[in-house]
Amino acid sequence: MELPRRYFIASGCPIVTTTLYRCVHLQEQLQDLGHEAKVALWFLPENCDPGAARDCDAIVLYRLAMSPALGQLLAEARAAAKPIIFDTDDLIFEPDLIEWHRGVRNLSPAEQKQHAQGVALYLETLQAADAVTTTTPLLAELARKRGRPAFVHRNSLGKEMLKLANSLYEKRSPRQGERVVVGYGSGTPTHDVDFLEAAPALLQILERFSQVDLWIAGPLSLPAGFARFAERVKHFPLTDWRGWFELMSKMDIAISPLERDNIFCRAKSEIKFVEAGALALPLVASDIDPFKDAIHPGENGYLAGNEKQWIDALTMLIEQPALRRKAGEAARDTILRRYSPEARTADLAELLPGLFGSMTRAEP
Repeated sequence: MELPRRYFIASGCPIVTTTLYRCVHLQEQLQDLGHEAKVALWFLPENCDPGAARDCDAIVLYRLAMSPALGQLLAEARAAAKPIIFDTDDLIFEPDLIEWHRGVRNLSPAEQKQHAQGVALYLETLQAADAVTTTTPLLAELARKRGRPAFVHRNSLGKEMLKLANSLYEKRSPRQGERVVVGYGSGTPTHDVDFLEAAPALLQILERFSQVDLWIAGPLSLPAGFARFAERVKHFPLTDWRGWFELMSKMDIAISPLERDNIFCRAKSEIKFVEAGALALPLVASDIDPFKDAIHPGENGYLAGNEKQWIDALTMLIEQPALRRKAGEAARDTILRRYSPEARTADLAELLPGLFGSMTRAEP
């Protein structure tokens, strides 16, 4: 079959980094395969322009909720037999699972109602699409339950991101002295609950190892027990992806705790492993879906499912600098092989025929 040659990619998410991963990197991959691709930022409803996609052959909608303007675009696309793909990297489209989204619990009744309406509109867009692409198998499975063919196209580094990571990697050198920095990045306050997965172990680590410092980037409310280590806990403001990579390059160990038994967390991607691994930074992560396919425990990172496992993994990496370097280099090797722009472009070349071949028109 002949694949579409001109792609229009619209982002409905105001978070710059996620648009980078799901839209700009996809644009790069499509262009490397010889296609044309352009990206539009439509996270403000007034920016949604149905006419912008008229000269394309296929449309990708990243986290776009249904609206009158989008409905017009979809109607025109159907009339012209243009394929429509809904893309998501988060569990935003399932009304029956809203209760698992921790951030919603702290909203007022009116805000919760508004959030539920938004989820319903995401689902409407998904069901109006001809196919769905996602970052994880779990998200794809949930999309299929809503009657759409779904495919996994994982996050990866982009060209600019890999260039910066390589530069920072080359500049990394063994830390002078005996300080060891454990680092964690939080994008939103909802990660307070995630951090609790590792907090008890981190408190014990800080108590046991006086040479360990904890760096926190982004919004996070630390449990009260960390107050007594205030001189060794440093908080950095939320920054863009470049600032985050630069900060990570000065760390020794990264952590990525996620709440266990929460389907919203299980649906997330392994992007923390990708970012840390690009800098040869060993990661200790929660032993749940996002990381199980990427991390081989004891080789290119560590998985922790309880407090003891968090303590054991962190202790080994703190006490053994050579192990830190070995695990970090193995992680970087994994990223360069499986999460580089070239690797993901090759995946996309294999994915596209099946993606378009699976399509049946959604009901108008």
